[in-house]
Amino acid sequence: MLKRLHSRTTAQPEVLIDDDGKIDKQQTQFQEKPSTVNEFTHIGILFLVVRVIQYSLILLTPLSSFDNSTKLLLNTYASEEEQNKFINKHLINKLLSWDSVYFVKGMMSSSSLPQYEHEFAFSITWTNILKHVYQKLHLAHEYEPVSFYGILKMGIILENILHFLSIIILYHLTYLVFSPKGSITHNRYAAQMAKKTAILHVVASAGGFLLGIYSEPLSCLLSFMGMLAREHCTKDVTYKYSFMNPIKSFILYTIVSTICFSVATWNRSNCILLGIFYLYDLLQLMKIKSYKRAIQFPLLSGLLMLSSIMIQQYYIPYKKFCPERGEWCLTSIFPNTYLSFITKESLYSYIQSHYWNVGFMSYWTPNNIPNFLFALPNLIIIPYASFYYSWIYPLHNLRPLILISVAFWILMLFVANTQIINRVTTFIPLHLWYISDRLVKNTGDHKMESVTKNDDLLVKYYIYWSVIWLLVQTILFASFLPPA
Repeated sequence: MLKRLHSRTTAQPEVLIDDDGKIDKQQTQFQEKPSTVNEFTHIGILFLVVRVIQYSLILLTPLSSFDNSTKLLLNTYASEEEQNKFINKHLINKLLSWDSVYFVKGMMSSSSLPQYEHEFAFSITWTNILKHVYQKLHLAHEYEPVSFYGILKMGIILENILHFLSIIILYHLTYLVFSPKGSITHNRYAAQMAKKTAILHVVASAGGFLLGIYSEPLSCLLSFMGMLAREHCTKDVTYKYSFMNPIKSFILYTIVSTICFSVATWNRSNCILLGIFYLYDLLQLMKIKSYKRAIQFPLLSGLLMLSSIMIQQYYIPYKKFCPERGEWCLTSIFPNTYLSFITKESLYSYIQSHYWNVGFMSYWTPNNIPNFLFALPNLIIIPYASFYYSWIYPLHNLRPLILISVAFWILMLFVANTQIINRVTTFIPLHLWYISDRLVKNTGDHKMESVTKNDDLLVKYYIYWSVIWLLVQTILFASFLPPA
């Protein structure tokens, strides 16, 4: 069904890939580069328009919600008078749905750690960042109690800023990935890919979850920043000339990408899959017998990332709850040693299985069929994108991201509460690149004879779904209605 496309014109040859996975240098390059500022201005205006529409929909949703958790939370932290102020009653209160309840509790807590073990599933990293930023912006009131609506409004603003910054970083990442190796001139194909991908990320399938105080935008931004830093060091598809500048590589790869991927994982556990980048780079360097660079960069970065995750997922929870807690505390692999905190499953894994019945095929029940239907568009587009860049237009530098995307898809389909794929898929851009590539190759100067009509139909339907889902999911989120 999928076949290589051919150009209709000689002015714009198709994007050819050689045996090494490199973009053919016959691809047309342009000296004239449109203003990046103008591009970002257009994207920024679209972002604001979309946000205005979403928040307007929330204002119009009914005041009564499906769940009473929000009301119980408000009664705990805010007076009746504050709750009934127009902006709070008709907008802010409606953003306190699903996991937001736990994030708010973490924001209002005087401790840096949750009170109960199941609350460890809701990013301590994110809530502590919110508290830290709030304190820095209110230095004159450092010792006064945290204002409930004050920190909530700040969190909403910060979430929107992080989402927009992730769009800008994704634009730069896309341009770098799809520019010909070694090119110093502007590449029109890469520029169009970057702009279309950024626009697609504006209407991300996370929908209403990007409007309040959810942790997704932080991991999204950090993931793209880490990928961008890594891409600057591994642009050579053969790895023969990768990491040639030790100082630059140490700063970008070992420091920047490691910090970004590690903190992204502390914030959202699914980002642990980003460690596949280091495994892949390590194997490629070992293949060409570049052992020194293999140890200096991917091995070191991977070990640092792993150590940080062990501290966050194992050491800190163990010190807080064990051995008194029992159950998962008693599964130490190295009992009665200084490594006794290493248990057979992390606290997060225990929480997911014990409180939310997360496990292999556990979600495959008849009553969850609607949730699988909610997730269906992303369950289809991600494997299509992986196949496209593996066999139809193979790009060597996308191989580790393809592995990450496939691993993520398997976890979402067989292990996780499947419908969450719509909001957590924002940390990987492969499916957005697939859609952008199809759009670029079927419009304007890149118009091509397409025999991949089924795939183009898939792209069209996915875009239609994205726009409709953005609006529908925003209303569902504000009404505290499934899916979460």
